[in-house]
Amino acid sequence: MDSKEVPERMLVSKIEEGTVIDHIPDWKAETVAKVLRLDKLKRMQADVSVAILQNVNSKSLGRKDIVKVDRWQIDEKDADILSLVFPGITINYVDEWQVSKYEPKVPDVIEGRIRCPEVLCISNAQREPVVSKFAALKKERTLQCQYCDTMIGFDAVPDHLR
Repeated sequence: MDSKEVPERMLVSKIEEGTVIDHIPDWKAETVAKVLRLDKLKRMQADVSVAILQNVNSKSLGRKDIVKVDRWQIDEKDADILSLVFPGITINYVDEWQVSKYEPKVPDVIEGRIRCPEVLCISNAQREPVVSKFAALKKERTLQCQYCDTMIGFDAVPDHLR
């Protein structure tokens, strides 16, 4: 490319209503989709569009991923769980073209979303009406099962989602 050529740009239209997850580390958008359970939108036959942009230029990160979900706002609890794995992400809710930012925060307790890796934990017993419950040990970046004390690192959360 000679110096007068302008590099091609990928154009993705703005959304009128929905959610934009930004500042995702490069090549990690699929993990974001898994944590947010975006596959449920397909099963629901929801009238939404999802754009996953990977390895996009970023002034602050060098490269990053972006996930745009048109006509769907992700739950703040899911965004908070996402912040366990990717603490630098930003969540932008769009409503009638107006953007409001949500800063996800590590929750103190997570109930029902994470499966305990300990097979013998009572929260994994099908005949027991017990919902999994984890406390966040923020300094250690781990979750601790409230029933059996098993620990899960924040980065391993996507492997243990329900």
